[in-house]
Amino acid sequence: MMKKIGLITILFCMALGVAHVMAQDKKKKKTPVPAADIVTDTNDQPVTHAHAKDTIRYFLLPEFYSPWPIDNNDTILKYDCYDANHHIINMDTLTNSADIHSISLIKTHHDYLHTQLDAEGSPRPRSIARVTYKYERTGPDTWSALDIINNYRSELQEDRHTLVKQDTTIVINAANDRKHLTIRKYYKVIELENQNTEQSNSHQNENVVFVNYLVPEFYFHAPQKVKDTTYEFFCYDSKDSVMDNVTDYDLVHYYSLYKSFTDSTHHYKDDNGNKKPLPVSAIVKRFDRIGKDKWMCVQYPHNKYTELKDFKNVIVSSDTESTVDPVTADGPVTMKIYNHYKVVK
Repeated sequence: MMKKIGLITILFCMALGVAHVMAQDKKKKKTPVPAADIVTDTNDQPVTHAHAKDTIRYFLLPEFYSPWPIDNNDTILKYDCYDANHHIINMDTLTNSADIHSISLIKTHHDYLHTQLDAEGSPRPRSIARVTYKYERTGPDTWSALDIINNYRSELQEDRHTLVKQDTTIVINAANDRKHLTIRKYYKVIELENQNTEQSNSHQNENVVFVNYLVPEFYFHAPQKVKDTTYEFFCYDSKDSVMDNVTDYDLVHYYSLYKSFTDSTHHYKDDNGNKKPLPVSAIVKRFDRIGKDKWMCVQYPHNKYTELKDFKNVIVSSDTESTVDPVTADGPVTMKIYNHYKVVK
């Protein structure tokens, strides 16, 4: 009898042990975390799940937009997006591309004629930023584009069924090791042909003559004023004669940059005997053509020499100037377009 009781006790204890092990094993098992879904249709709504390990955002964007800054030596081109209230949009937290109401292309570069002191008191060229192109959404699938430099406006039509490119970015959260994947697909955008606009432009072009010039980026055609100092370029031919009216800048043998100002510490007397501050004009730089695509720059007064190389296929900026023949004021307007090509050391 005692043997039976002992055997029953042993079996009971073994059963309790097995039950405990099974309970512990059950506690260790967890519900598997589902992976984030991948959207393959044309809906640009983000894909997020509370229990998903990864987050995927999918966007359809017009082909003229780029999320990346374009770096061209000391010039940076960057696209900024704005909502309907003209507030800038953080593209890293955007959830719906339909919220983009306008896009601006901003060019940032250094202006070496204007300097400012940094934290250490050293002069640095001033950074200049300006909008060169602007896109405004005018409908669910149309845009109005404005080229601010050339004052040209066009109407654009989206073709969302024609994709031209795609890019993907992955950001990993260091805190939880989750991946944030952004997929962007860019669709075709076509410029609309407006018959009325064409007729209007044709009528305007009858009284406008367009002349294009290709000039190095260090040159500017109109005098520039910095406070009480004026900077002005003069062009010279191979005979060291000033070229008052340049029709072909490939014929310019060298450029001279002068600065003009009034010296208040020195005076002279005019024809009426009045005492006036002395006007001063001094050369600042000279650019000599030393080859087909090479220049030698001399900086005064320290006579510092620098050799430059030009790249005529890289246009960094454009300026325009309109002139009217003073003899025939009602004649055609000449629109001069100066395209500045890249020059590097």
